[in-house]
Amino acid sequence: MGKNKKALTVLLAAGLLTVISCDTGTGPGDKGYEFSFAWGSEGDEEGQFQSPRGIAQGDQTNVYVADVENNRIQVFDSEGVFLLAWGSFGTGDGEFLYPNDVALDSGANVYVADTFNDRVQVFDASGTFLRTWGESGNGDGELDRPFGIAVDSQDRVIVADTYNHRIQVFDGEGGFIASWGTQGGGDGEFDRPAAVAVDSADDIYVADLMNCRIQKFASDGTYLTAWGELGEDNGDFRYPQGVAVSGDDKVFVADTNNDRVQRFDTDGGYELKFGVEGDAEGEFNQPQDVIVDSQGGVYIVDTSNHQIQVFVQG
Repeated sequence: MGKNKKALTVLLAAGLLTVISCDTGTGPGDKGYEFSFAWGSEGDEEGQFQSPRGIAQGDQTNVYVADVENNRIQVFDSEGVFLLAWGSFGTGDGEFLYPNDVALDSGANVYVADTFNDRVQVFDASGTFLRTWGESGNGDGELDRPFGIAVDSQDRVIVADTYNHRIQVFDGEGGFIASWGTQGGGDGEFDRPAAVAVDSADDIYVADLMNCRIQKFASDGTYLTAWGELGEDNGDFRYPQGVAVSGDDKVFVADTNNDRVQRFDTDGGYELKFGVEGDAEGEFNQPQDVIVDSQGGVYIVDTSNHQIQVFVQG
């Protein structure tokens, strides 16, 4: 595979991988963030990963990772030291079929997008199963391959219902509140929404994967704005699969097939980028999620390098 060519593996088909081939830019990123440390390698032992995707951090600074192909959640301290893990392949309580994302509420309960089981599972911070909701379908509260999950300041659970091309909102017990979206490329429409995040005002940001853009909504689902298109220039995306908002309301996007992270203001104004294709420190291979801690450290799920990388602002 040539240096400027790669295949983006997108886990967006039941039981199969969909492969999208496209060019990837390899020029140096803007200055602003520098590599700090990383952890993980390919495997199924403690602290190893097999195609990790979702990441979240609780108030106690512990980092939760959706270890997709190992069908488990792993927990680390903020320095990457392994603490615990739970989950196995299956359909029962506490079992997973390729969980793709994880989020925490104000009580440190852990919400997992159990993607191929078409449900959300909820655990306490130690991994004890609490409850679940969702089943296959397209009605209210039903799900079709949910890939992204977030929790807002009111402890509402926001789910990227990816193959239903919509966003659904629930209370913490799984009670349906609202939904919006249909398949398409217009304002408020989606083509496989893959990730969600919220800012300090509880506005909602959606990584609209196949439309190669970020869409922003008010907490009630009212469309506000969108930015991005397919490309490799600043502000363009190639199938973005992760989005996060920092405490100071900067929007970070895992620009997956451009092998970089881009940062924007909340109106979509481009600010900077970092990362290039590769497997060395500070290089990425299909980064699929990102979070920002209270100190401004940026944790990036470097999916096809099977690791977490951490950057700090220089």
